[in-house]
Amino acid sequence: MSENPTSTPPRDPPPGGGLEAILMVEDNAEVRLMGATLLEEAGFAVHQAGDADEALALVREGLAFDLLFTDIIMPGEMDGVALAAEVRRLRPGTPVLLTTGWGDRAENRDGLELIGKPYRSLDLTRKIRAVLDPPESPV
Repeated sequence: MSENPTSTPPRDPPPGGGLEAILMVEDNAEVRLMGATLLEEAGFAVHQAGDADEALALVREGLAFDLLFTDIIMPGEMDGVALAAEVRRLRPGTPVLLTTGWGDRAENRDGLELIGKPYRSLDLTRKIRAVLDPPESPV
C-alpha cells in the first residue's frame, strides 16, 4: 500500500477527562453553567458551587473530587486563593486551578496554576490535564 502524500496525518485527540471529578466554584451562574458544560463535554464529572462557603460545605460533607477549579474573585469573606488554601488544609495535595477575568488580581495566587477568562474549551482541558498530570520529577 502506498501513502497518499496529500493526506494529513492523524492528530492526537484533544485532552479530556477520564474518571476525574472537578469541584467548580464560580459565583456568576452563567459562567458556572458554561464552564461546567465545557468540562462535562470534555468528559469530566462536575460538581458546582456558587461561592466558597458552599464549596467548603461540600468538601466537609466528604464530596469526592480530583481538582478544585475556582474563580479568584467571589463575594463573601473568602476569595478563591483562600478557598484553595482551606481545601488543601482539609485535603492535602488537592490539585487547584484558579481562574479570573481580572488580570491585575492574578498576581497574589500562592503559586497556584491560573487560566484567564474567557477561556476556550481546549485551553481549559489542556490546563486541567497539566494540573492533574504534572510531569514526574527525576528521582
